Amino acid sequence: KKVTGKDDVFARDDVLGMITCCPTNLGTGMRGSVHIVIPKLIAKIGLEGIDAIAREMQCQVRGSSGEHSEVVDRVDISNWRRLGFPEYELVHDMVKCVNKVSQMEDELE
Repeated sequence: KKVTGKDDVFARDDVLGMITCCPTNLGTGMRGSVHIVIPKLIAKIGLEGIDAIAREMQCQVRGSSGEHSEVVDRVDISNWRRLGFPEYELVHDMVKCVNKVSQMEDELE
């Protein structure tokens, strides 16, 4: 307010919606995520290996307590793309990735 002299503290666009400090929040900026318990896969290929698989499927993997958190037996899988895609595609990316990772965990002994 001090800088702009306006009562509104956020920029607003009729198409993009509210514009905040993070560009990934423009438009829908949707991030859906699933926490999944996959201790055998983590032990076998680690977070980096799982993330590499997820990236090929338009997703990303983080520790279950957020970015750069320790990974013990579970991870957070979310859609990597945010802008310019319909929400159903982003959710579909995440579901496909979670199913693939779950299948890989189930196939390990």
